[in-house]
Parts: sequence; C-alpha cells; structure tokens
Amino acid sequence: MVTVLQLDLDVPVEFYWFVGCCTLCSYSLQRFIQFSYLKKQSARQKWLGGNRLYVGGAVLFSGLGGVILGLTVLTAFQILCFVPVALISLFYSTRVLGKTSASKTKEKKSLRDVPGIKIFMVAISWSFLCGLMPIWLSGFSSINVGQVILVCAEKLFFIVAITIPFDIRDLRHDKESNSTIPQVFGVKKSIYIAIGLLVFGSFCLLFTSSVSAEAATGLMLSYAATLILLLFVEEDKPELYFSGFIDATMVLQLLFVWGAINLL
Repeated sequence: MVTVLQLDLDVPVEFYWFVGCCTLCSYSLQRFIQFSYLKKQSARQKWLGGNRLYVGGAVLFSGLGGVILGLTVLTAFQILCFVPVALISLFYSTRVLGKTSASKTKEKKSLRDVPGIKIFMVAISWSFLCGLMPIWLSGFSSINVGQVILVCAEKLFFIVAITIPFDIRDLRHDKESNSTIPQVFGVKKSIYIAIGLLVFGSFCLLFTSSVSAEAATGLMLSYAATLILLLFVEEDKPELYFSGFIDATMVLQLLFVWGAINLL
C-alpha cells in the first residue's frame, strides 16, 4: 500500500489480499515447522506451541487463498518469477540442507542457518513482493528502470534496518555459526548499521523523482519515528517491543504516507 500510494499506482484490490495471504502463510508455516526444532522457547513461541491447531489452520487457509488470488491477479510469467520467493519462505525454517564436512552435529540446516544470508533473504523477499510487484502490476507506465531500482533499494534498506533488531533479540537463540549482524558486530554497532541503512534509504527516496513531495514527507517522518525506536533497542527488551513496536513501523509508515498525502 505504501508503494501504491507513494507512486500513485493502480493495482487490483485482490493483490493486497494476495500479499496478506502470502505473509500469513509464510510466517505461520515457519512457526509451525519450528515447533519441533526449538529447544529454548520465548513466551510467544510457547503460546504458539500451545495453539498448533490454529497455526496449522492459518497455514492451510491462507495458503489456499494465496494460490487462488495469485492465479487471479498475476500473469503466468509473474507467477514464475514469484516461485523463488515462495521457495525461500518454504525452506527458510525447513531443515533440508545437508551437513557440511566441518559440522560436528548430525542436524541438517535450513536457509536461516546459512551464515550471513538470513536477513538479506527476508529483505529481498519483502522488496520483491511489496516494492517491485505493485509497480509491475501497474504496467511500468509512469516509472523508468532507474526509478524502479531506487524504489526497491529504499524498501530493501528499510526492511534490513528493522530486521536487525530481531537478530539482536535472537542473540540468545541463534547459533554462533549463523553469523548474523549482531553476532559479528555486537549490539551497539548493529544499531548504528541499522540507522545508517535508514539514511541510505532516505537518500534513495530523495533521488526518486517519481515520488510526490507529500509522499516523501510522510516517508521521511516514518523514518524519523523508526530511528527513534531503533535507538532504544536492547537485547533484553520485552517481546512486545520487537513484535509490537518494531514490527508496527511498517504500519506506521503507511499511516504517515496516507496522512501526508491527504492532509498536506
């Protein structure tokens, strides 16, 4: 919705439902798979574990809805291009990768266990689905390739920035071999990196001539609010700070952009 508003695109309303179904299915599937893997569980994970029937139902119905809506709004070529993103979501938590020769355990690995790529898979998937796809559905009618790259880069920088706090939260659960940004650079430097990514995202925004002044104002205000939340990120913050406030920055961005376009 942010991409549609900031570029004044015309996409079918079914696409919003498609994205919603894909998101619900992906997150629910990952949690459902993790039930048998996680030994140390947070309060949220314990709650999910006690409600497996509902989580499984969410996977089934949202997955079915996503397939039906995808066949409705996407072309055959767009569906083909979407397959790699779907596979990332499917195998993100599923342990199907073989053991390395240096591995001391008999456990197989999922994509999230591959050193250094966890956060970028998340960001690329979101940037493709919420950045490129709305533009593609609109037919690239009012934006050139350079502008598309800038828009997608801005989305990618923002998503990586707000995903770093979750890696900070997961420090006590992630294996050292995951090589996440907080594991490599520490908590404080990771926060600086996240803030730097927001700055890069704002530069991309400034050079994106396809974005109206009102939409740009809303986006910059959301960046400022996100930056403030990042400054207070700590490993021992309660679960609500991450799954509530940090996750909500995406919704906050929509509210800022919608408000700026309609009020300024």
